[in-house]
Amino acid sequence: MEYALMVGGFAFLAGIILAVYFWRREKKLGLEIQKMLDYAIAGKYREVRLDESKASEIENNMWRYLCDKEVFEQKLKDENRRLQMQISDISHQAVLPISNIILYSQLVEEWLESEEFEEKPVIEEEIEAIREQAEVLDFLMEGLVKISRMETGIIHVNARQQPFGPLLEIIKRQFQEKANKKGIRFLMEGTEEEAVFDLKWTTEAVANVVDNAIKYTNEGGWVGIHIESYPSFVRMDVTDNGIGILEAEQATVFNRFFRSEAVKNEPGVGIGLYLAREVMKAQNGYIKVASKIGEGSCFSLFFLKEEISQN
Repeated sequence: MEYALMVGGFAFLAGIILAVYFWRREKKLGLEIQKMLDYAIAGKYREVRLDESKASEIENNMWRYLCDKEVFEQKLKDENRRLQMQISDISHQAVLPISNIILYSQLVEEWLESEEFEEKPVIEEEIEAIREQAEVLDFLMEGLVKISRMETGIIHVNARQQPFGPLLEIIKRQFQEKANKKGIRFLMEGTEEEAVFDLKWTTEAVANVVDNAIKYTNEGGWVGIHIESYPSFVRMDVTDNGIGILEAEQATVFNRFFRSEAVKNEPGVGIGLYLAREVMKAQNGYIKVASKIGEGSCFSLFFLKEEISQN
């Protein structure tokens, strides 16, 4: 009886020792896996040397997975960088021939003004079409260069706290005449509000939104800019009573090269709103849209009111 109790006691003690051993082993395994995941999430994964005689199959598989992931992500970054540089190179190479096409079409138009012959009206229309298409292509190439430079970090958005007044004046000078020619009221309220933004790039972003608003608003309509202040941010609304945007398309209008079926016959290449979104994102802001078909659209740009402390 005593022998049986002694054996049982040893067995119980051995069970406890084994349980503690496996518990400590599993805890160590969990800590090693957590360490690997923490490095991976932070984007700073480094190789962890494992003792093959003690490492579990899970540890080894995790290690191989994270190493492969690191290699894949680096290859993806390198490929994206090469692609952006190629886009930039092609765009730069296209600048000269496009400029020459525009220049020669203008020279032909000037020559036609001094000549009189039966086919003159037809030739004038064709030359005008060539010049317009060359200008569209020039705009596309310029947009691709800007996007490429921004995505590769060549261009940096230098946001600082400043008033909206100068930005609004630039937008007014740029679009007032265009709105007048189309018979659209361009409404802009004065403001003394300030926010954090880069003047040059934010002007580019707002101009893209305003240009779309005027383009897709019919004669007799209106386009307005209103600024609203909140405790921690400032909202700029660019509103119109134009054709509106389908609800199903509102989530994709900021995608690169997106073109709605409703406006596919209108001039445009689908990079303006994408660039506007990237500019706002780069200066810790964002842009969103609310729209109804036949009633118009409101693009809201949100700016930080004060600079984020780096301390």
